[in-house]
Amino acid sequence: MTSIDIYTVPRDQVDVEALSRQFVKYLQINAIDVQELSEHPQRRDAIIAELYARPETKPTFWPKDTVGADLPPEKYDEYLAQVDAAIEQLTPPNSLEDRVLRSHLASAAVMVVYQYKWSYALRAHPDLQNQVIIRYSAILNDWMKNEFRALYPKQTNGMVHNPATITPPTAPKLLSPPPTRHSGKPEAITDSEVEEYLKNPQTLLGKQFLHAPPVGVEQDYKGLWEADSYSVRMLDGRVDYEFLVRLEAFGVDLLPMGMGDMEFLLKHSTLVV
Repeated sequence: MTSIDIYTVPRDQVDVEALSRQFVKYLQINAIDVQELSEHPQRRDAIIAELYARPETKPTFWPKDTVGADLPPEKYDEYLAQVDAAIEQLTPPNSLEDRVLRSHLASAAVMVVYQYKWSYALRAHPDLQNQVIIRYSAILNDWMKNEFRALYPKQTNGMVHNPATITPPTAPKLLSPPPTRHSGKPEAITDSEVEEYLKNPQTLLGKQFLHAPPVGVEQDYKGLWEADSYSVRMLDGRVDYEFLVRLEAFGVDLLPMGMGDMEFLLKHSTLVV
């Protein structure tokens, strides 16, 4: 048993709907606060600087910094309960200071849910992890197209990018050499598979690809790559996707790509694993 096995949830105790809505709750709060704060960038930045100047406030959202690493599972439940109580007190916000603090709390909470309620808790149930991604993406997309658009009709065509509205990212790791198959070559991606990946971008997560640009096309990146995460927003009245891609050629840095970039990458790649 590894140290993270203590967080594993038995399959029959996994509530996909509840976990999906827990993700969405914090993402909705953050999306609204980020949008409101974007109207006051100078004051927002000053308040954030004041908040992070406090010794008790960590300028990070990772659980190891906000709560602590490798704690008993109930400690993370206690933290989320405390965050929910604090958010309730700040709702509705009465000031920009309230929005900055509420956004910070929601961002930190969603990372705890990601790491200890999704990544670690469901690591033995990858199909349930995928169900959570699909369900929470559907709920969030519907909310963005309806409630969020109603709240901010002038902003939805150029919505401020919210770094928290991302799919649960894969854990940072070094790309491993591609395993050989019986044919001795990686499996080629067909046009229909490319189309299917783009229709269901969550299926890209957890896979590795090998990119080789076509003859005559000069590119700085080629070799192994994987989609680390993707974000969703409304742009010009449509759902727009942005992918964060880890390319072997760029080391550990993540490269943002649009849907067109991802389509080109897939069309000239082979599936490794």
